[in-house]
This record gives sequence, C-alpha cells and structure tokens, in this order.
Amino acid sequence: YQEEIQELNEVARHRPRSTLVMGIQQENRQIRELQQENKELRTSLEEHQSALELIMSKYREQMFRLLMASKKDDPSVIMKLKEQHSKV
Repeated sequence: YQEEIQELNEVARHRPRSTLVMGIQQENRQIRELQQENKELRTSLEEHQSALELIMSKYREQMFRLLMASKKDDPSVIMKLKEQHSKV
C-alpha cells in the first residue's frame, strides 16, 4: 500500500502544478453544478409533495361528502365517517 502511495505521489509530482490546479478547478465546478442541481431537485420534490398533499386532501374531502350523501339515513355510519375524517 505504501509503495503504491509513493508511486502515485511521484506521478503527481511530475505533473505540472498548473495541470493539477486546473483539474481541481474543474472538479470544483462540477461539484458546484451538482449541488445546484440537487437543490433544484429538492425544491421540485417539495413542490410535488405539496401538490400531492393538496390533491389527496381534496380527494378525501370529496369522498367524505359522497359517503355522507349516500349514507344520510344511517346515523352510526355518519358518526364513524366524521371520526375518521377528523383523525385525518
């Protein structure tokens, strides 16, 4: 392992410093670009989650209303539905 490390260090030392610096700068740019892309993806994910939560909330509300309308005659079913809706 130590021999390989020494060999790699020697190879790196034989490369011009400007080449090493340019390589590091390029890596830094790529890292910044990836960080920006991750930030945009996180924002997009949060927006999608928010939209899905809103859609599901509206869906539950509509289903609750539909069940209430179809079960008007049975008070026990209405009470169960109200309890479930309040928990959600």
